[in-house]
Amino acid sequence: MERNEIATDALLEIFGLDIMELEEDMDLLDNGLLDSLSMVNLIMYLEVRLGRRIDRKDYCMEDLRSVSKIKKFLLYLK
Repeated sequence: MERNEIATDALLEIFGLDIMELEEDMDLLDNGLLDSLSMVNLIMYLEVRLGRRIDRKDYCMEDLRSVSKIKKFLLYLK
C-alpha cells in the first residue's frame, strides 16, 4: 500500500476526516480537527500500518499538522 493511502486511511478511520473535503495544507490542529491526543493516536496507527516503531526523535508535532505534512513525513520514514 502506498504511504499516501496510509495517511488517507488514518485520517478517515481514526478521526472520520475525509481528506477529499480538506485542503492539503489546512492546519488540522488550528482548525480543531485534531488535538495533541489525536496526534499520539495517529502515530500509533501509523506504526501499526507501517509495521515498525516510529522513534520520537524522528518526528515533531509540526510534521503532523496537515495532510500534506503527514504525507511528506511518511515519505521521509522509508
